[in-house]
Amino acid sequence: MKTAIKTFFNFIHRQQDRDAETRGTFLAKSENFRLLLAANNKALETMAEMQEATRSGSVLGIAHVRAQSLKVAAGVRQMIERLCRMAPGKYEELRGVFNDIVQSMDQTLNAQAARPTGPLILYMADIRAGSMPETGSKMALLGEVRSALGVNVPDGFAVTASAFHLFMERTRLADEINRLIQIHGCRDLEELRALEESIRRAIDLAPLPPELETAMRTACERMGDPLLAVRSSALGEDSERASYAGQFLSKLGVRPRRLPDAYRAVLASLYSATAMTYTLNRGLREDEMVMPVGCMEMVRAAAGGVAYTRFPMGNNGRRIVINAVPGLPCAVVDGSSQADSWVIDRKTMEVLDREIAEKSVRYVLRSDGSVGKEKVYGEACMAPAISETDALRLARTAARIEEHFKHPQDIEWALSRDGRITILQCRPLAVCRFPVSPPPDNDADRPFTLLSGCIPASPGAASGYVFKVGTDDDMLRFPDGAVLLARNARPQLSALLPRASALVTEYGSAAGHLANVSREFGIPALIGAPGAMERLSGVSIVTVNGSTGTIYLGHRQQQIHDAAERNEPRKPTNVTQALESVLTFISPLNLTDPESPDFRPDRCRTLHDIARFCHEKGVAEMFAGGRRPEGSARRLKAGRTMQYWLVDIGGGTSGSDDDKTISLEDVRSNVMQALWKGMTAVQWEGPPPVCVKGFISVLTSAAQNPALSPGAANAMGERSYFIVGRNYCNLQSRFGFHFCTIEGFAGDDPNENYALFQFQGGGADMLRRNARARLVADILELHGFIVEVRDDALFARLEGVSRQAAEQAMAMLGYLLMHTRQIDMVMADPEAILRYRKRFETDIETLMAEMGHEPGTARCAS
Repeated sequence: MKTAIKTFFNFIHRQQDRDAETRGTFLAKSENFRLLLAANNKALETMAEMQEATRSGSVLGIAHVRAQSLKVAAGVRQMIERLCRMAPGKYEELRGVFNDIVQSMDQTLNAQAARPTGPLILYMADIRAGSMPETGSKMALLGEVRSALGVNVPDGFAVTASAFHLFMERTRLADEINRLIQIHGCRDLEELRALEESIRRAIDLAPLPPELETAMRTACERMGDPLLAVRSSALGEDSERASYAGQFLSKLGVRPRRLPDAYRAVLASLYSATAMTYTLNRGLREDEMVMPVGCMEMVRAAAGGVAYTRFPMGNNGRRIVINAVPGLPCAVVDGSSQADSWVIDRKTMEVLDREIAEKSVRYVLRSDGSVGKEKVYGEACMAPAISETDALRLARTAARIEEHFKHPQDIEWALSRDGRITILQCRPLAVCRFPVSPPPDNDADRPFTLLSGCIPASPGAASGYVFKVGTDDDMLRFPDGAVLLARNARPQLSALLPRASALVTEYGSAAGHLANVSREFGIPALIGAPGAMERLSGVSIVTVNGSTGTIYLGHRQQQIHDAAERNEPRKPTNVTQALESVLTFISPLNLTDPESPDFRPDRCRTLHDIARFCHEKGVAEMFAGGRRPEGSARRLKAGRTMQYWLVDIGGGTSGSDDDKTISLEDVRSNVMQALWKGMTAVQWEGPPPVCVKGFISVLTSAAQNPALSPGAANAMGERSYFIVGRNYCNLQSRFGFHFCTIEGFAGDDPNENYALFQFQGGGADMLRRNARARLVADILELHGFIVEVRDDALFARLEGVSRQAAEQAMAMLGYLLMHTRQIDMVMADPEAILRYRKRFETDIETLMAEMGHEPGTARCAS
């Protein structure tokens, strides 16, 4: 497009035979018109990208939505400024309308919950479920079960959301972090890691407000200065919508004097690469992330683990599942060790199943306060981490907690040496709606089984190339769509899950963080697949069935198909809701009829309305009425007077500028002649035979959009302008139900030659219009055009070709312009698509032959 505009206005600047003063005025107006058109194109392209994002469910951050919104607003503002310069004093009202719309957009994007103004510290004894806005879910739920059920939880306190805001605002970290997000971007793991490092460094260097540091010290002294577990309790964490399982940092064995550093570290984990990946892919708003922090007395656990009050894979709802390891419960949640598993009937409290795993390591709290990993030897490896009595006590406690919250629970617990059970965390458990089922007996894929009997951790089935991840470098090289294979179910791997087709790990538990995130992302997962690293080594494509615990060689379509039917629908996210809200101020087009008395600035309700108004008035100011160096637009004659108007910007026509009409014989522009040849070479046979569904589709669309009514007054429809030069032509118009722009240049220098085509609209529904755009795109791509299709909008360009190839391309565009009219009505019929494709290709080949086409000449040479 830049080449096109540059060449177009090079022509204008080459005019030597014009009155100097008039020419200067015209060139200034031309420059403003050029910038208006360029801004219009950018604004419309960005609008199309935003609309596409709402339909495709693309992964977006709120920072990206805000940046795209600003980009559209900047483009429209540019259009206003250029229009005002073209006609000083005539359109000033647009500025106020624009400001009102942008203010509404800003309010929509920044509509955040009111910030709490509570205390900096809340003690566990004072915390209840209602404390959640200040303490976050983790601390609020612990305070609730302590208060309401008398369940034992660690003593401690929460550093509140108010403290977080104080820290962020006093140090201006909030602004700095937003700036860093804008600078780094969030497109891939490498960018996110760079962002994480920058934010962590900024937080590390920021001093705590003195009153916050004093409050922390006082709270620790009140507890007797114990060793602390400093844990995240972010707003929204541990909720039904987002668990953030394993995404944030916990610092264990923290001495009170080191609490400020631990606090900063936990805050920084809010922006870790894995947490940001989770946030983006769950559609949560990064600008609403707030991190209260829980500070709790460390428990010297003899054993620990996780209890699920329901089976998370969706069946056996009577079962309570308890996973247990010796020492601190870290080994269960980080997947570093196998865990014992107890299955208990929730009604009879009968042990239904018990599996004692071979434990190789355990985490312990050392005497100096640090947390270490110890090797487990001999008989201890197979010794149960807890007794049956303890398992039943845990099951009863878990059932009470579920009963209180009326929702299945995911509970982290610790068992001290004196036999006391302490609840470290409880949160809503996401249970798959569809239960898993065993492989069918007559499974035709059975001969291709590589591994079976693995632990299902997330249902569904998918295939992909196996990619083994053992190091950080492996993570950076992980290809999209691969099956993620790893030894341990480390939570850090969750950063790859949005790009993985499936997950397989040898060690870990379906109760671990990675399993949780797999289920939230809907990624089929097998966690606990012994021998997978060796068995899948050297294998290319496998199919992982996360429902049946089986891995097959190759792509097994039936497995994937059966699993897909059980997928749960995608739910709208915070970011998509924000995007849709802001788009109501951007994309709807209400100003459709330029001849209407309502076509005026105060009727603009969206940025699209303003863009449309500016474009329409820009064209009018440029080419309609008044004294111009190139003369007035002249009406085209071709046997009869037509609804085409022509403006010569220099060398495009012969004859007098004073004439009100012009014949084709007087058109010197080779590009327009080629375009016109394509438009008229084959007579249009009229609209396609109307099927009932296609007709209804048109009626429905037309009823919803008055601009699509065939009889609607529309200057662009009634007046189609050819803007021509000796080797240049631009046509903007409405043909039938679709709007289009065709532009081209065909001279002696191939580097300057090009053909552009923008095409959008139609009378039928979006599905049919998109099918037509795809049909046109396929044909253009065959002839060397670079094409992009977004819904019913098509953007195509061909550059750097010979003069002959550029002329042929313009003829082809002319043909397609005329003959694709109204065929969108029948684009739901595959046979009709095939029929039109064949006919278009035949006609175009004939047209090319008439123009002296040589195979391969109409190809993109750049």
